[in-house]
Amino acid sequence: MKKPQLFGKALLGIGVLSLSLGSVACKQDAKPEDPKEVAKEENEAKLEAAKNAGDLSETLIDVAEFDLTQRELGKLAQVNGVSADVKALGKMMETHHDESYKDLAELAKSKSISVPTAITKDGQDEYDDLKKVTAKDFDKEYLTDVLNDHKEAIDDFKKEAEKTTDVEVKAYLERKVTSLSGHYQSAEDLAAKLNIKK
Repeated sequence: MKKPQLFGKALLGIGVLSLSLGSVACKQDAKPEDPKEVAKEENEAKLEAAKNAGDLSETLIDVAEFDLTQRELGKLAQVNGVSADVKALGKMMETHHDESYKDLAELAKSKSISVPTAITKDGQDEYDDLKKVTAKDFDKEYLTDVLNDHKEAIDDFKKEAEKTTDVEVKAYLERKVTSLSGHYQSAEDLAAKLNIKK
């Protein structure tokens, strides 16, 4: 009784083998692609990857610049702010943007992207301009800067989150927009409380 089963299994094995060889033979009969077209397709893929890496790099550099600037402006507000509420907002900005920068730096490192490690020239210019403001005008100027900078950053980072194909960067930017929206609301509420018109 075992002989028919063995014979059946052997026959089945031969059938599967011949089907496999037949499909390989069919694949080999297919017309080979033009090497020129293959090279073009490979180069297009490489160029697209390089473009995406460039866009990603630019986005992460912009976020780092923003965080570093807001952190330093927050420190300045703690020293030069007149209102205790402005000083408290400055402390919150320093803390949140410092934490955000650290998260960003880790993300950038995982993508082999370099980001600024200190305030940039543009950020330093904004800092220097705010530092020159008189004490009586400081709170208004600081809140105006926070509101304008955060509104612009929210709009920019939303667009970048929609555009990027990198899942980790997209998630980071979406969290960032949520956090910045909270900062914007806090600054707007404080401006209203202090009767500061934008």
